[in-house]
Amino acid sequence: MKKVLSRTFLVEAAYDALLENILSGSLPSGTIVSEVSLAKDLNVSRTPIHQALARLAKDGLIEHRSGVQPRVARFSREDIIEIYDMRLLLETAATQRAAKRIDPRLLADLTRDADALAAQPDGPDWTRQALDFDVRFHDSIAAASGNRRLRQEIAKYRLLVRAFCRMTGNSENLREALKEHQLVLKALSDRQPVAAGQAMAHHVQKRVDAVLGGLYREAK
Repeated sequence: MKKVLSRTFLVEAAYDALLENILSGSLPSGTIVSEVSLAKDLNVSRTPIHQALARLAKDGLIEHRSGVQPRVARFSREDIIEIYDMRLLLETAATQRAAKRIDPRLLADLTRDADALAAQPDGPDWTRQALDFDVRFHDSIAAASGNRRLRQEIAKYRLLVRAFCRMTGNSENLREALKEHQLVLKALSDRQPVAAGQAMAHHVQKRVDAVLGGLYREAK
């Protein structure tokens, strides 16, 4: 049993380390990844690295084809639009469902934290808090939908966009996103499914516009 737990821990640790490197930009899109080099860098055997890369490939963050070395996935403009289109469909539906199901105490906590964050000055710590709140905000609403599979699908696409959020997450964009979060929370507190869904749809559309504007200067 100890060996199984130890192996599981190593895979999780390798996965977390590689995910952080991808999302932080330390492993940019298109970078070829070597199991040997990664194992040496992380001071583990190749087995947990191999399994971690397989998980990242399933998440869509690593491209791994037979006979070709794995590389960090490249995302075209069309890929990004499709990812956000899926978010639009999934998170709008989840928010509509959550409007009738979300725990009032959770909603109050989110609203309080959003308001407190909005009142804080800009800075590195504020940026980190804003990104952390963004993750919590979306996962809380997905969970409140009451549909486990819907939450899992949302988590999948949220994982893909975390890299984009970090790349384009300047204080201006994060401030705008926070205002959009507050509009969603207001509609949820009013128990208005249609309005809440529309507020979330508006938020997702504004975020894809910000990402495309940041990564592709020609995007409108």
